[in-house]
Amino acid sequence: MSDPHRDQSPAELLESVTALRRRTRADRQAYWFPLVLFGLLTAAAAPFYVESVAPFDGKPAPADAHPLAALGGVFLDRSAALGWYWLVALVAGFLATLAWYHWRAERTGVATPTRGYVKAGAIGVAVGLLLPVVLRFVLFNMDSAISDGTRWLTMPMLGVANRGMLPHLVITVGLLVLARLERSLGLLAVALAFATAVIAVNGWFHLSEFEPGDLTRFSFLLAAVPPAAILLAGGAIAALAAKRGTSTRGLV
Repeated sequence: MSDPHRDQSPAELLESVTALRRRTRADRQAYWFPLVLFGLLTAAAAPFYVESVAPFDGKPAPADAHPLAALGGVFLDRSAALGWYWLVALVAGFLATLAWYHWRAERTGVATPTRGYVKAGAIGVAVGLLLPVVLRFVLFNMDSAISDGTRWLTMPMLGVANRGMLPHLVITVGLLVLARLERSLGLLAVALAFATAVIAVNGWFHLSEFEPGDLTRFSFLLAAVPPAAILLAGGAIAALAAKRGTSTRGLV
């Protein structure tokens, strides 16, 4: 049997190898699943971001009300419930993504290294639980000179934590790691857009001079709706692109 590559020129052989490498990378990429999954999980968190009692009066809920209140956001009356939700959602989301890539590897024969993604998820959840406590300690319990020197970093981060958006940062880190593993500019763009939405929402809350009573019980839905829309839109586009690529390869 003759070798089909024997009669190819070096340029044609290089082109064939490049095409095969590109096709293998496309078969490996399946990041639409974690985008859709975390988009749905973020959207499902919306009811927890709705104030459960009175309109916001400018005073944070007690940070020691529950250990998971910090993950849920100490400015929210239902922060403990939101903290529990995000703890379960983040762990389940990262594990489901790991299972998805394992299933894809068995189906396509091309595996994506997910060890770094799992590490990022585990570290991210741990940091999400501990960071609010550390930030509040730095701001309110250490020497004022040290606190003043770190306020440029601790205040924005504490704002993110207070509004229940630390889980969003955990998701962002996981997506950035996955984009690196997938070598995907598309996933990188979605992750950066998601991070930009988180920064924009927190910036709006921080820069707006709200008086007690200005924010309603639905104001914190901004922490769920725009970020979820970005992930779902990115996941839908990626899924359509993957389906179109599969159909195109099937015709070759």
